[in-house]
Amino acid sequence: MGQFPAGLPGTLAAELGQLGEEVILAISREVPAYARPLEGRFGQGVRRGVAEALRRFLAVVEAGPQLEPNLAAGRDVYVRLGRGEVRAGRSLDNLLGAYRVGARVSWRRLGEAAARNGVDAAGLVSLAEMMFAYIDGISAASAEGYATEQFTAAGERERLLDRLGEMLLTGAPVDAVAQVAQSGRLTLPGRLAAVLIPACVPADPPALDAARRGEPSDPAVARSAGHPREARDPWDSGDAWDVGDASDHGVRALRLPDGCPRTVQGQDTWLFVGATEPGPGRVALTARLAGLGAVVGPAVVWAQSAASAARARGARDARDAGRLTTTSAATADPLFTDEYLSALLLARDPDLVTDLATRLLAPLDNLPSRTRERLAETLLHWLSLRGQRGLIAERLHIHPQTVRYRVNQLRDLFGPGLEDPDIRFDLELVLRAGAAARPAIAATERSTAPFDAPGALDRPVPTG
Repeated sequence: MGQFPAGLPGTLAAELGQLGEEVILAISREVPAYARPLEGRFGQGVRRGVAEALRRFLAVVEAGPQLEPNLAAGRDVYVRLGRGEVRAGRSLDNLLGAYRVGARVSWRRLGEAAARNGVDAAGLVSLAEMMFAYIDGISAASAEGYATEQFTAAGERERLLDRLGEMLLTGAPVDAVAQVAQSGRLTLPGRLAAVLIPACVPADPPALDAARRGEPSDPAVARSAGHPREARDPWDSGDAWDVGDASDHGVRALRLPDGCPRTVQGQDTWLFVGATEPGPGRVALTARLAGLGAVVGPAVVWAQSAASAARARGARDARDAGRLTTTSAATADPLFTDEYLSALLLARDPDLVTDLATRLLAPLDNLPSRTRERLAETLLHWLSLRGQRGLIAERLHIHPQTVRYRVNQLRDLFGPGLEDPDIRFDLELVLRAGAAARPAIAATERSTAPFDAPGALDRPVPTG
């Protein structure tokens, strides 16, 4: 290891004033994030950082090449610089790049000064090694500060999103919601949709497989601490998802959209997401929620998010109670409420539908259950297909003559009411609601086995 002449620290110190300006100029030229006028707090920070770095490196040189660089005394300076980059919204790469630029410019000038002072080749090598070790040390300190600040900021952001989710769900005053969002520098999107993830989700939904293994299902999730997220809309439901704890839901991990307001009410998890309209956003959201039994309310202006949540809650209750009248609505996972508005409308007041069905379907009351079901099914198809006998037969898998016979039976039972447009509309409505099969309107069955046997209603179709 080379030796330094006794006067080397003084020689290098004489270079620091002009060297600092050269370093600042090179950084502003080569690191785009710092290519701005050195004014105000930003300019003061850059100048102070460069001067401090050069001064502390000089202290390392004074200690001599035989000792490892001691950065403990000034380590907090570089930790704070790393934290400051997070607050400024810059990547850590910018700061590390500035360190490298500064090291290159500094080595060129200080190396020349050391050579003029009689430092031999071995001494120059030692000086270079000291400089590179110094840069590595301050880079590590800044990386630590950056990661620490990211963690702190993430915790604050999570708490803010939780608070926003609670306010949106409960219908807090618009001004209060806007104030909370502004405090966290969040811009509320024009429209949001409430997503309800119920407590009783499948034990092993496909969407949770990667999360259970601790693996990101999207490469975008695996970001290094030094690379902040790319600029994007944080409310977009198609963005990368974070792994969160969902022990309350009977699963070990739950992947939720990143950057969305959310809250927990009872055992249900609520999210408020954007981009739920049909298209790529909905496709991405569907994939993320698959297997969770989620219900997605309509996209509304954010001030009406509570209404979207109410729609989702009502749809969940109707589904759980078996009141959704179409198979697709009852089995949709996730269930987008805007795709099943008529089914939800009929499920909203089941007692009202039942009362209407009791009155309209009274002519079927005295029939055995299987006979009543066949006639009700035929009547629904006859109404919805506008009496097209061939299509009705195809849908019911029966002969067209059987359709004709059943329709004649219905005309005998319902009389001229089947020709009234209003009655036909109401009949189709209650039949689509499945009201004909509800116990509330089932009549006391006075059937006998021969009459209720398969095919008893349908007379043999003539063959000749």
